[in-house]
Amino acid sequence: MATRCSEGSISALHLSLQARSPLAILSIACRYALVATRLSPALVAIAPHLALSYNHSTLWFQRFAMTVGNHSREKAEYKQVVSAGIFPPESNPARFLEFVCAKYFEGQSTLSEHTIAVEALGRRPDFDPQQDAIVRVEAHRVRKGLAEYYEHAGASHELRLVIPRGSYLPAFVPRGKDLGTAAPSQGAAGSYAGSFFSWARLALFGSLILLSAAGALWTWKGRPIAVKSPPLGNNSPTLPPGRPQATVRIMAGSSAADYTDSLGHVWSSDRYFRGGEAATVPYRKIFRSRSPQLFLTSREGRDFRYDIPLPPGSYELRLYFAETEYGEDNSEGGGESSRIFDISANGAPLVTAFDPLSDAGGENTADVRVFRGIAPASDGQLHLRFYTQWLLKAVASVNGIEVAPVEPGSIIPIRWVAADSGLVDASRHFWQPDQFCFGGRIRADNMPVANTTSPGLFRSERYGHFSYAIPVPPRTYRATLYFSEHWFGVEARAGGEPRGQRVFDVYCNGVALLRDFDIAKEAGGPMRALQKVFRGLKPNAQGKLLFTFVPIKDYAALDAIEIDDESAKANDPG
Repeated sequence: MATRCSEGSISALHLSLQARSPLAILSIACRYALVATRLSPALVAIAPHLALSYNHSTLWFQRFAMTVGNHSREKAEYKQVVSAGIFPPESNPARFLEFVCAKYFEGQSTLSEHTIAVEALGRRPDFDPQQDAIVRVEAHRVRKGLAEYYEHAGASHELRLVIPRGSYLPAFVPRGKDLGTAAPSQGAAGSYAGSFFSWARLALFGSLILLSAAGALWTWKGRPIAVKSPPLGNNSPTLPPGRPQATVRIMAGSSAADYTDSLGHVWSSDRYFRGGEAATVPYRKIFRSRSPQLFLTSREGRDFRYDIPLPPGSYELRLYFAETEYGEDNSEGGGESSRIFDISANGAPLVTAFDPLSDAGGENTADVRVFRGIAPASDGQLHLRFYTQWLLKAVASVNGIEVAPVEPGSIIPIRWVAADSGLVDASRHFWQPDQFCFGGRIRADNMPVANTTSPGLFRSERYGHFSYAIPVPPRTYRATLYFSEHWFGVEARAGGEPRGQRVFDVYCNGVALLRDFDIAKEAGGPMRALQKVFRGLKPNAQGKLLFTFVPIKDYAALDAIEIDDESAKANDPG
């Protein structure tokens, strides 16, 4: 239970602080810090962590300023919402709202899904949030009901009660405040909390500095101190001696043993992280992925980091996302704009205002962002940061991290065959099973194909109405599409005249590459290899080459696809 003071006491403290200079306030803070260090060695032990968390301390101090007040404006707004009858009495949404608001007014800073389920919604003590989504469902209903209330009956209210996405504790936001950056209201402490906060923050910062110095002094005196380091996952961020330069694959949020995906790549459990929380969702289909398990766990939080040790060199970074909480078919509802966050590498921005649902084109859809020219910082680590500055949006989240060594200025080759297994062609290039596809079916074909030195590329096809969302870094690309007519004109199958039986269009990022395309007509008959090359292709704003195959007559079909980096070839002096 948070300690409370009367408004008079806080006002007196506010006026006392206002009457003093910043140096005087700092002196007062130092004296109190010295007393604290004598009374509690535990404070000394945590001092370095407090000093490193100064930015978080400002938010804490603001919440403290609100806690010591009586929340009169906020309580009045809450009562108005309840009296409006948005939710029927004793209904789950009503119990949810009453419970979380009561905890907020008590000064509680966190609230778990399990606590709400058991204490407010009557679930058993063995409640498992992975098996029962009642809390997320009711939170969605309450958010929706409050939004509708403030659009109509409560539109004139100066203060608005909201349940920020990614949290179950309420916030009170002034009307007209930008919901992306709005801070919680100051309630009854609003008349003095703002200026008190700015003065008290200086005092707090001085205390943190002194506590840090006292910690060093205590250690110097030889007294034992037990200091718990911030979590770094299940591995220390150091490379084993003699380990060769290799691809790092991290399955974020996973505590299980290594996971092997459909391509045979091994993903380690979550490691090298600081902050955030592991999250898991029940199994569901993940579109554009052959490895849905990779997208069922995640690390999420308002501000978390990965410090990945890497040998010196050039790397390609791939970040994996899928929105499995928000969207029409998911537990939290919502859609675009439900989750927005920023990503940086070694302090430089990679993506700003990133919305994984919008980027993928829908919920429960695999989305990958690719970044080239990545290198470790001077300390030998790649520092990735995921953070959100939008109070009322869901927290940042990532499902997987892949860091692969590449030659400077190059990308990992993209060679995909429309099959369920990979193969090696005549030039000793490895072709993976096609990835990031939506729609269509794969059909194997063992009949030989003429006019090629790599017949293996034409042993199967994807047919139907389908698309590929191929993630690439910003460059200029050449695409080679491989076709052969496997059905029409083949005596053992459809037979007859093959020309004119299969006609379709091919687009890349909405631009037509092929119109009224007829494989048999172009190739000179069935079971003959055909290649079509397209140059000067650039990824869209979502970092994808989106190839769409649209049937006109019968089905579109494709045997293989290859993407080359034209930028690298243009800069190659050879």
